Amino acid sequence: MKLITLSGESGFARGLALGKMIKDVCIHSLSFFERKLVEEGLTLECGLRLALENEKVMAKHFPELLEEIQGLAEGARLPYSHILLETAFPFTANASSKCTVISAFGATTTDRIPIVGRNYDFLLDFKKCNQLRIVTGKNKKFSFVSGTITILGAEEGLNNAGLFIGEAGWEPRELPSSRGLSSRQVMQLVLENCISVDTAIDFIHQTPKFANNAGTCYLLADKKEAVILEMGLTKSCLRKSEEGMLVASNVFLTPIAEEMKPPEPTAFARYNFARKYLHEKRGKVGKKSMLELLSDHSIPICTHNEINTLRSVIAKTNEKKMLVAKGYPCTSKFEEVLIPA
Repeated sequence: MKLITLSGESGFARGLALGKMIKDVCIHSLSFFERKLVEEGLTLECGLRLALENEKVMAKHFPELLEEIQGLAEGARLPYSHILLETAFPFTANASSKCTVISAFGATTTDRIPIVGRNYDFLLDFKKCNQLRIVTGKNKKFSFVSGTITILGAEEGLNNAGLFIGEAGWEPRELPSSRGLSSRQVMQLVLENCISVDTAIDFIHQTPKFANNAGTCYLLADKKEAVILEMGLTKSCLRKSEEGMLVASNVFLTPIAEEMKPPEPTAFARYNFARKYLHEKRGKVGKKSMLELLSDHSIPICTHNEINTLRSVIAKTNEKKMLVAKGYPCTSKFEEVLIPA
């Protein structure tokens, strides 16, 4: 896993530093995008047109993100348009990983403090792209630690205000035409700018989103509570506390489910297994039991197939650190990663 340290300087400078460190990730991702376009009967030019439409929205609302992309392209010595292409993925409603995000809080945990765990599952070929980014905030921005296999944004993370965000969505029946930020870019901005679950929900609602981030299931947790925000074609629904536990496993449980494709076969099994486990451990859930749950092979939650668990994280929202494992939580050693002040 690449350990990447970035300062909260200007978008261009941060992108430049990042680009120099992840050129191989950029090349691997671009090759993947080109294959996906061919599989879906689209041309590279079509994908770039989608990305350029997103660029117009970013230029109006978040110009610092375009500066970061420009710096990243220069640092990696790759065309700017090719880095921008990632903002338009998925190109059709057909590209999801199989992830599980779990939060326990209130009477379910040993100390009533929210604890979260996440397994990031994707194609084994992307193991080489695994990154842990440690970002020091400046100019009223929060510092954070995030994991990702992507070029842009974050796939889960915890900031120094004690706010966690991760996602485990599924494929919508169609992609809306709305333009804006990818879900990974949204999560990075939430970590940089939001202090609580409430402020994060407001931020996500107000941010222009590519295809409305349809099919995304955000799990948000702060020092007091946790919620799941299910994103649909034109709207979103909030899923609140279920007896001190929340599970996102590629299953939509609000009316948004009507706008999604049927979930993959293990999605409900993972959801039900995690809830049953947390019920049985009620009042005793801590880091050890979260590790045990993330390491399960009976459903499985820890996957060793074509889709593999590439990264696993555990965090308590009142601690300025995250436990991170490269690869399978059942065998990998979790390393403690501190969040900058």
